[in-house]
Amino acid sequence: MSRTYDAPKDDRVRWPATVELVVTRDDVVLQRPEDLVFSVPVFHTVNACCGAATAYLLRRIAYRAGAYAPGIQEHIFHELNTSREGGSIEKVQRWFNGRSSTLAELGYRLQCRRVAVPTAPLLEWVRQGKGYRGAMLPTSFKRLHPGDKAAGRDAPDDAVGYHAVGVTMEQFDPKARAPEELVMVDPWPGVDGKAEDRAKVTPLVELAHKDRGLHALMFFWTGWS
Repeated sequence: MSRTYDAPKDDRVRWPATVELVVTRDDVVLQRPEDLVFSVPVFHTVNACCGAATAYLLRRIAYRAGAYAPGIQEHIFHELNTSREGGSIEKVQRWFNGRSSTLAELGYRLQCRRVAVPTAPLLEWVRQGKGYRGAMLPTSFKRLHPGDKAAGRDAPDDAVGYHAVGVTMEQFDPKARAPEELVMVDPWPGVDGKAEDRAKVTPLVELAHKDRGLHALMFFWTGWS
């Protein structure tokens, strides 16, 4: 004896789809790195200025190249904020040579070159890099911050023997959507409140750089030498 089963009734009301996809690839606007408000903090240090300035530059360059992703590499960059790895231009150069392969494995195609050139052409080289270049300049703290006891009440200015600044191309005020310009980062702007840790490049930097023999480390993304 055969049995017949009735299919369960579907109480839902069928209705033809009325929504169409009207967005095409031509309607999509790609987001560029400069469309975002991205801020890199400046690490303040009195005895690792060369390294702190370098760490800032490497992050900014990597971000411009679309490769910066905070993670395990932050521990690597933080090494530069110590006097052991970032206390002088020689230490930073040695750090980079030892870490270049690790950075490459993380997707950071960063390059470094030590030079001794006048400040003006060095700044122009950074300007032409459109954010893919940066320079760390050892500087004289006294020349850059001539204020009385700018280094601190208990520390003479000469104690800041390895002062340095970093220079890169970026928006000085990202929220204002202003054109990019040369920006100088100073890991030790002093304690008298007359200077900022991130500011437009001052004319004083040329003489301060000259006092340190015009030495510098040039950083750039591969292909932007």
